Amino acid sequence: MKERLAYFQQYVDHHVMHHEGTPDASTFSEWISNLGFPKLAIFHNDVVMLLVVVLVLCLIAFLARRKIGKVPSGFGLLMEKYVIFIRDEMVEPNFGGKGQGRGFIPFFCTLFLFILVSNLLGLIPIFSCVTGNINVTGALSLIFFGVALVATVWLGGARGTLAAFLPGGLPWPMRPLMFVMEVISFFTRTAALMIRLFANMMGGHIMLYIMAAMTAIVGWYAFPTVLVASLLYFFELFVACLQAYVFTMLAAVFIGMMVHPQH
Repeated sequence: MKERLAYFQQYVDHHVMHHEGTPDASTFSEWISNLGFPKLAIFHNDVVMLLVVVLVLCLIAFLARRKIGKVPSGFGLLMEKYVIFIRDEMVEPNFGGKGQGRGFIPFFCTLFLFILVSNLLGLIPIFSCVTGNINVTGALSLIFFGVALVATVWLGGARGTLAAFLPGGLPWPMRPLMFVMEVISFFTRTAALMIRLFANMMGGHIMLYIMAAMTAIVGWYAFPTVLVASLLYFFELFVACLQAYVFTMLAAVFIGMMVHPQH
């Protein structure tokens, strides 16, 4: 039993570390080589997966543009509905109302699709989930950080930037304290976006790996875990979509709060 537990811990630890994008892919490479497809092991590297996600986004853009005309049809119509959803549900409500924030729509459309495609591809066994790598979610949060600051300075100028970090109507003695608190809050939002996406995607994959390990180690006695793992897999499909929505929505709320603090 101790040997099985030790193997179980080694199995989970390896796959958790491997899932984060470490260069050690020996176990996966051996497994995929035994199936006769050794070159597929490259897709378990997060850098390669980032390129795959970008290529998928380019393909989506190409297919959508082919169907755009006076009356969009097929995939072009689907993408039009998607852009309208981002505009009506995320951008305009957080940027001052109808007709506002149109310049931010491409950014949020790309952000949502990037996270969604990354999450969904990560559920395919031969692929790595790059959003389960804190370096990737940290990069996405830094992009949010930069867009929020640049947009605030560009649209609001010095006065608008000050208003974003200093709510109006405060007594003078409270203003320095509130300014410091708002600056800290801005950095906290950035960190929260990074950790929320990373933790949710990593947590689900850890559970799937644990159940797979139990089945491989214990044998048919762990058959009930196969059923649970199957249900969890479909739940992870829902989580993949939900986390893309949550990250994009929170980014829109936070940037809208800075660009239009009066709203």
